[in-house]
Amino acid sequence: MIPEIGHFALILALVVALVQSILPLAGAQRGIASWVAVAKPAARLQFLFMVISFACLTFSFMQSDFSVLYVATNSNTALPILYKISGVWGAHEGSLLLWALILTVWTTAVTLFGRSIPPVMMARVLGILGLISVGFLMFMLFTSNPFERLMPPAPEGRDLNPLLQDPGLAIHPPMLYMGYVGFAIP
Repeated sequence: MIPEIGHFALILALVVALVQSILPLAGAQRGIASWVAVAKPAARLQFLFMVISFACLTFSFMQSDFSVLYVATNSNTALPILYKISGVWGAHEGSLLLWALILTVWTTAVTLFGRSIPPVMMARVLGILGLISVGFLMFMLFTSNPFERLMPPAPEGRDLNPLLQDPGLAIHPPMLYMGYVGFAIP
């Protein structure tokens, strides 16, 4: 049930990202203040859904839920907690999910700390960030779904990439992504 909640939250994040990208940009272009005002709440709601989705995948790793294909191919029951957590972003699907989550973190930061930005400019910035999110979320949902089920469930997972079984490399991708994804803001 937890993977389905995560998958559904990912779908809702895509729907909100579509709203975040279309309405504020159209409102800024046409001078419709109510559409411009949608940008901030939509960005924050998308962040919430991404946190839920990421938390569900992390929970699946912590519980060694090998009915999730991504968990079965990137974890096993013998991994220490640190490496189960780093397994969440240890391969393509989870790495994309982390990337999209960090994009929503930066987008939410813009809504919180960009108070001096005029509303029309804010709508355009958040609309473009929403379009970037739409691209990542559509790619993830249609081609690289981290919540894909494995039937029947594997009795044991494979293992995390041995290169990631080091404390420094376990924290490297989130730190790297904070910088790379942050370049979307300017």
